[in-house]
Amino acid sequence: MPDARADTSAPIRRPGLVRIGYVVVGLTLFAAYLISTFPYSATLTKVLAPMGLEVSSTGQTASFPFGARLSDVRLTSTRPASAGLLVESPAVTIAPAFLSMLTMHPGVRVKANLYDGVVSATIRPSGGNTAISYDLDSVELARQQLWTIPGASTAGALSGSGSLLLSPDNIAQSGDGELSAAGLTFTSPFAQAPIRLGEGYSKFTLDDGTLTIEEFTTTGGDLILTAEGTIQLAPDPGDSELAIQFTLSTTPAAAAQLGILLTTLPHPPGPEPYHLTGTLNAPRIS
Repeated sequence: MPDARADTSAPIRRPGLVRIGYVVVGLTLFAAYLISTFPYSATLTKVLAPMGLEVSSTGQTASFPFGARLSDVRLTSTRPASAGLLVESPAVTIAPAFLSMLTMHPGVRVKANLYDGVVSATIRPSGGNTAISYDLDSVELARQQLWTIPGASTAGALSGSGSLLLSPDNIAQSGDGELSAAGLTFTSPFAQAPIRLGEGYSKFTLDDGTLTIEEFTTTGGDLILTAEGTIQLAPDPGDSELAIQFTLSTTPAAAAQLGILLTTLPHPPGPEPYHLTGTLNAPRIS
């Protein structure tokens, strides 16, 4: 004989499940609306303000399923010694970092189109500091504005990953990372034509404002470089102090192009190292 209870319970369960489904969908859409309309630019500026950084954008739209898309984003420095534009991107997608929320350290995930490449980062508060983990993919060095070499320029596609801890008292508190570059070239007024550096690789650490270059090498180019040492970072990047040891070797073609520059070195290129001291604005080689 059929069980009457089984026949009547199914219709009762279905409307209940439907109602639960509506509630879940409604809460999801509401959460998505709140996240997409959240004032990310203002919030990021508030987080980064103690480090002398400011974020601005010209517009914000929703990004499926959670998050927002910011247009014409600019990161600028408000510190008197280095005020001005640092980085700009035509489009940045930003969303909550759910994993960091589970660890009780709510943060945001950022993905930006940057100089023909892509940068992804997770930003979260850490005590009174700001922790950042990042990945770079094919960022074109020729277009960046974060650092420049007076009278010279570089080109190549930069990729890598690492982490940083920013603090109000010392912007670059700590961190580490690895970077690689493809198609590196260097242009100097002392060279007749651009010099090929080929492929580049570097590994570094950062501690209390001191950048330690653990390894730097270039391969496959006209100019072969190896380097290690430290850079003591200053509020004005040009005042950062150098203590770097490097070696240099060249192909015959590069030696001909760099003839004038090579004659100013303390000794001919080879296995004997050079010592780079002074500051970024006023370097000295011995």
